[in-house]
Amino acid sequence: MSLQQSQAVVLQVKDHGDSDKIVTVFSMEHGKIVLIAKGAKRSKKRFVNKLELFSLLDIYFAPSRHSSLMRLDQADLVAPFPRLRQNYELYIAASLLCELVLHWTREHDSDEDLFRLLAWALEGLSVPGVAVNRTIIFFHVRLLDILGYRPDLTGCLDCRVLGTPGVLYRFSPLRNGLICSRCEPRATANSQPLSIQTIQFLRRIQEMEQGKLERLQFPLAATREAIALLRRYDNHLLQREVQSWGFLD
Repeated sequence: MSLQQSQAVVLQVKDHGDSDKIVTVFSMEHGKIVLIAKGAKRSKKRFVNKLELFSLLDIYFAPSRHSSLMRLDQADLVAPFPRLRQNYELYIAASLLCELVLHWTREHDSDEDLFRLLAWALEGLSVPGVAVNRTIIFFHVRLLDILGYRPDLTGCLDCRVLGTPGVLYRFSPLRNGLICSRCEPRATANSQPLSIQTIQFLRRIQEMEQGKLERLQFPLAATREAIALLRRYDNHLLQREVQSWGFLD
């Protein structure tokens, strides 16, 4: 059976038996796929130092005759991103990005935009001096766009007004948008308070190009509110806890 080739990011690696590994990747052409790397734990050539979390690879694989797993035949390093495994803060941030992709995608459902976003974010995290939380927030906001869950931050969903002095705003995961204190004086369950400053920063991220991210200065208060919002929104949409959020705290 002929081999297929694709660039892919390693999302998850598990031991399988005495000598094999199960590797979950997100690939450009095939989306999320699960591979078995035969003999990977004993390999001294084919897979050594290649099947590491967060690595960007060229993979060559084929369907297995005896299993639903794809058979990984060869992997070539494109970008290993070693700093992401050597620094705790970077490791947690990269783990969060990969866990989000694991939970949000289905097997064999390709999305080139998502693949490029993930590869860009991991590369950005590996640069010395990177603003880690800013990269996480930007990645997540763009991820929601790609998935079709873009939060409506243009104004209150009921009165369509934003920025009235003295009016408070909360984000409603159930309605996917903002509600102001004039239209709904009492906070609803699971809603997240947001300052005007945070709303404006998140709106800028929704519109700006990836290459201009470094120009955006994200104040600490806005960062905290944005992280809290994205975590709560994940829990609502996925109906499960994304474990890496807890370690990020």
